[in-house]
Amino acid sequence: MGEVYRARDARLQREVAVKVLPAELSSNTARLKRFETEARLASALNHPNIVTIYEVGRSDSTSFIVMELVHGKPLRELLYAGALSLRKLLSIASQVADGLAKAHASGIVHRDLKPENIMVTGDGIVKVLDFGLATSAYPDGNSGRARHAATITGGTEPGAVMGTVRYMSPEQAAGQRMDFRSDQFSFGSILYEMATGQRPFDRPTKPEILAAIIRDEPEPISSPSSRIPTPLRWIVERCLAKEPQDRYAATEDLARDLATLRDHASDVSGDFSHSLAGPRHRKRAGSIGLAASLLAMLAGIYLLGRRVERSHTASPRFQQLTFRSAGISTARFAPDGRTVVYAAQWEGKPPELFTARSDSPETRSLGLSGAEILSISSAGQMALLLEPRFGSIFHAPHSDLPVDPSRLRGMLAEAPLAGGAPRELLEETYLADWSADGKSLAVLHYVGGKNRIEFPVGRSLYELNEVLYPRIAISPSGDRIAFAYRLNLFVIEPGARVRDLHERALEVAWSRATNEIWFNSVAGGATDLFALIPGGTKRRVTTLPGDFVLHDVSAEGRVLLGRVSESSEILGDFPGETHPRNLSHLDRSVAAGLTPSGDTLLFNEIGQGSRSVYLRRTDSSPAEKLADGYAWALSPDGKFVLANARPDPRILLIPTGPGEPRAIETGELSYGGRMGFFPDGRRIWFMAEDRAHRRRAWVQDLSGGKVRAVTPHGVGGVFLSGDGRFLCARAVDGNWNLYSTDTTEVHKVVGLLPGEEPIQLTASDELYVRGADELRPGESYMTTRIYRLNPHTGSRELWKEIQPINPLSGGAIGAVFFSADGKTCVYTHHSYSSELFSVEGLK
Repeated sequence: MGEVYRARDARLQREVAVKVLPAELSSNTARLKRFETEARLASALNHPNIVTIYEVGRSDSTSFIVMELVHGKPLRELLYAGALSLRKLLSIASQVADGLAKAHASGIVHRDLKPENIMVTGDGIVKVLDFGLATSAYPDGNSGRARHAATITGGTEPGAVMGTVRYMSPEQAAGQRMDFRSDQFSFGSILYEMATGQRPFDRPTKPEILAAIIRDEPEPISSPSSRIPTPLRWIVERCLAKEPQDRYAATEDLARDLATLRDHASDVSGDFSHSLAGPRHRKRAGSIGLAASLLAMLAGIYLLGRRVERSHTASPRFQQLTFRSAGISTARFAPDGRTVVYAAQWEGKPPELFTARSDSPETRSLGLSGAEILSISSAGQMALLLEPRFGSIFHAPHSDLPVDPSRLRGMLAEAPLAGGAPRELLEETYLADWSADGKSLAVLHYVGGKNRIEFPVGRSLYELNEVLYPRIAISPSGDRIAFAYRLNLFVIEPGARVRDLHERALEVAWSRATNEIWFNSVAGGATDLFALIPGGTKRRVTTLPGDFVLHDVSAEGRVLLGRVSESSEILGDFPGETHPRNLSHLDRSVAAGLTPSGDTLLFNEIGQGSRSVYLRRTDSSPAEKLADGYAWALSPDGKFVLANARPDPRILLIPTGPGEPRAIETGELSYGGRMGFFPDGRRIWFMAEDRAHRRRAWVQDLSGGKVRAVTPHGVGGVFLSGDGRFLCARAVDGNWNLYSTDTTEVHKVVGLLPGEEPIQLTASDELYVRGADELRPGESYMTTRIYRLNPHTGSRELWKEIQPINPLSGGAIGAVFFSADGKTCVYTHHSYSSELFSVEGLK
């Protein structure tokens, strides 16, 4: 829709494509709305396989979109010569699927996917174009309870048919409601055409095409001459299933299947060709034919699995290094590849450094308390993090806890592995990694209110808006740095160019043995370990049952893994009761809010790779599940919950009683963290980034209207006072301030000691402050102390002491909430333990 011109951006000296909606069409409300929809939805996507939108504007009566100029050919031109080679087909298909997966994960359905809207550059890079018919798959009222069941109407009006007829899905052709799986069907039609050179539903007229899409099965794609691998045929058939529920439950699974087939094309091409005579009639197949087909399919799956296993799956040998239950946070190989240094928290004490060897069951203390091991150089120099201001379990990304980043920073120091006092190097550091020659350090450093990746120290390569479980690793050649940020994998290449590798990653290490980035992800109770060459192929190294941390990869290829066991409980202290009341529900209960009266608890369940919102009375009444997602706040009257649900980036308002959830519109802001209600329940505050990726606190009236900024950029740890007059937040200079929610008034909080953190404001304008974690003389384990502080005078009193449930194992107190009178308190207790293993044979 619209006319596309080639142009030159004189300001940035680059060629661009300009899509223009002519003046005569701008008066057409429907066309203008579709044009604006394309601009809004496409500009929200940032992916190498989706065309980039640079600018959207209007000049007089003409609307325009400035976008990336793609030098290449439409897929339609490549198909003029007939079917594509298997290698080219899989390369193009996997890239299209990656782009679709990104769009669907962002809540966007294309609705007009066809070869004309897919561009292929001379270098084989694929770009998905033209989101003119795209729409959001998360309409108001979708709470995230059924992520993949989100639907949209088939056209602009119910029952309308929109899109390109030959590539419609059955539900789209019938004008019915549809979701992201409709794009999967269109993609299946394109796959079919790339594999056979023929359209799957080729009929003389449009009505006959629509009828065939709804009613008929296409001819089988395999024949004795085509030699199309059976796994590809299965993927096409699944995409072309008539019923949406028979297609992929998530497009990222479709993309993963195609990527796996692409990576193993040499293993399957030509080995599993399968021919069938005539069209399929599934419901009429005889029992013998059906049984034969099932046996053939099962045999193919088994043989494919065996073939891939023999070629790519190693037989690992595990050597256990630790045997006592402890909170092991960081661990690294020494240069000999046999010695391991690790930080462990035992018996409720601060983390301490120990060494172990793969050829001995003994463990030895290095005599360094309150330290984390970050890296060990080839010369035997340890890079340490001294006195991070929070318990060591929070360095484990699996803990999934909302922690103030300032409490993860400490003093970077170095010390010889052979023994000696640490030498301090750099304040306010999160992480560090030695270069291969042992002469330079790459660091994640907080300076000037910014989180910077520096290499060498002092030379900034990249700035992170926030810190969420980061990891960094230098390549063996020293010219690239891999890092995990917001659980995604990136690499900094020569020239400080940052590339998003579009992989979910918890931990990352660079293997000197293979020059690959190794990373892991955890889902469904299992850990997948992958290896990847930037710009090259990715392979699955192994899948391990359970939750494993990737700590390090030695020069000889040994892998250092930690097997993790985690649990979380919610406990409540009530007036007149001598023992805490357990308010937990499942295995990973995390407190999220408490009503002022203290009688109702909001909490999340984060176990088994899922997130769900629950509500319960604190009198131990049964818990009630409200929705899938992650809750942040409960309204003062207990009638509503503020939450968010991946992949929907919006804020959701969920009723605790009858009614449907609704999304809160926040304009062009991108949701980014904590949120809460005002005491009147009519306004909310929330953290979000603007278009320039600057993060601050905003206020929004629930009845509508424009959002309003309340704090400066870069604040953190935000929460609201009991009377709603102030937001308390940590500024970029490290000071805590009270920011008025109605005026420009700002007050600095006085009386805070080093390492202390405010956690809640009372209605009388006093602060509950969490003391610094420390082991006091005469204590055998750390106790969490809460003080009540006057933020204007600095006067204070000890309000509460919280002891760990089981001080003999690794654990810490998480979020703490008080009732309005301060007499009722609920808190989360996290337990974390890990066992170390040195693993050989993973290749």
